[in-house]
Amino acid sequence: MSTLPDRIPALGALRAFEAVARLGSVSLAALELNVTKSAVSHQLRALETELGCTLLNRGGALRQAEVTEPGERLLEGVTQALAVLQATCREVRQVAAPARQRVIRISANPSLASLWLAARIGEFGRLHPNIHIQVQLHAHRAPAWTAKGPDIVLIHMQAGGPHAAAAGDIALLSETVVPICSPALIAPDQRSNPDILRRHRLIQEQHIDSPETDWSTWGPHLGAGALPTEQVLLLAGLTTVVGAVAAGVGIALGRAPLIDDELSSGRLVELFPGKRMRGSWGYVMRLRPDSLPDEALETLVDFLVQQGRC
Repeated sequence: MSTLPDRIPALGALRAFEAVARLGSVSLAALELNVTKSAVSHQLRALETELGCTLLNRGGALRQAEVTEPGERLLEGVTQALAVLQATCREVRQVAAPARQRVIRISANPSLASLWLAARIGEFGRLHPNIHIQVQLHAHRAPAWTAKGPDIVLIHMQAGGPHAAAAGDIALLSETVVPICSPALIAPDQRSNPDILRRHRLIQEQHIDSPETDWSTWGPHLGAGALPTEQVLLLAGLTTVVGAVAAGVGIALGRAPLIDDELSSGRLVELFPGKRMRGSWGYVMRLRPDSLPDEALETLVDFLVQQGRC
């Protein structure tokens, strides 16, 4: 049976397409939509079949999905349509149930979301049960504002660099780089000995424009001279680094305060106390530009600012 030329594809397929186009990844889209990766891939294939064109180039040597020319045209229309639907649904909910639980969406990168934000959102929910928080993940430092987009974006920024804060941003966290390991890997009396840097595997996060997270910077800083950095294990994302270190794979450079909860719990331990290095990166909060004054939003912003000072 042929598809009618004016038939509108299923909303779920259009949402899946918009999420993958925005996040650049089927995995991240599936996480945000709370479905499986195979479900998202199936929806994309069905949408492309129905429309008769390729909307996204993905897979192969591509690091993230790329929107084709037809996909760009569809994305513009879908983004506008979802914005209208979101605004309309919000109005209907306010009319139908003015006392309904307030929902605030926060977008953060995976490391901040899992290592710092999640625990604090749990505490906020306990203090303010009528304000519901939804956490989204973004793959880029400053995701675009979209129909399903967040009310607050937590952005990883570099002071004085190309990714510096913008006017109106609210300071949240500054970073300090800390050598860390599993407590089972190195005995307490050896944790300040520079020789351990040559006896154990060095782990490093893949991070641009950040010499303080590079072991080549830390060798002289710790009095160990030049380190054999050609053997350094490079891992993407601080969450991955923390998992490897906790498993006893080696010694890494962590970023506080994102690792503070891991240190407090004893899952990780700090090496070379007193030898921390100030980071050139930090986090800011950016509010949605079209957001209206909102007591719930202000309550959340104040809470996060206070948590960032702890």
